[in-house]
Amino acid sequence: MTENEEFSIIIRCWLDPQTNVRLLRTVNVATGKEVQMKDASFLLRISIDAQTSIIRCYIRHIASGNEAYVQGGPKLQAFIKSHLLKEGKKE
Repeated sequence: MTENEEFSIIIRCWLDPQTNVRLLRTVNVATGKEVQMKDASFLLRISIDAQTSIIRCYIRHIASGNEAYVQGGPKLQAFIKSHLLKEGKKE
């Protein structure tokens, strides 16, 4: 991804009532094609400063301990490429 490129995905999570298994599907908003994700666990932390109404968000990759702030920028893009997307599957 380049600096000016936008990449949006929809993440859908649901429970299959027949198997009692939680399912996850990610779709590229622009193309409607499914986006392949790596097997991984993440902590998403969202905090709100009540005095200023500032929302701070970050995501931590559990296995590596790497964190990225969700506000954006090159660090978040690198985090997504490194920990979320399978190589070569950015459709």
